[in-house]
Amino acid sequence: MRIFTRQEIEKAVRAQDVMAALEDGFVAYSRGEVNTPPVGYLKFDAPPGDLHIKYGHRRGDDEFVIKIASGFYDNPRLGLSSGNGMMIVLSARTGAPIATLASRAGVRRARGGHRRSVARAHP
Repeated sequence: MRIFTRQEIEKAVRAQDVMAALEDGFVAYSRGEVNTPPVGYLKFDAPPGDLHIKYGHRRGDDEFVIKIASGFYDNPRLGLSSGNGMMIVLSARTGAPIATLASRAGVRRARGGHRRSVARAHP
């Protein structure tokens, strides 16, 4: 299994490719081609924070992804980012892990901006 850092991800991925992939994914989702179970959620009181686990598979694809995203809102006082996360890519044929994208929430932030652009293009 390969682990990709945020810097490696940012060097390897172009914004245009992200937009095209998001648009393709939203269309597939709207056609019912994507299996997306309910979001997993953990709430933390002390310190305040939360964790979301999202996962999905597009029928016919060789891989599926599990995304783990956390937000711990006192972290900036400790000199840390409030958001963190990673994605794990697994084989849809064997369940074996293929890669971990240790994006530290960078992919999530980029995807959010691109998602809004795609939504505007498909009212």
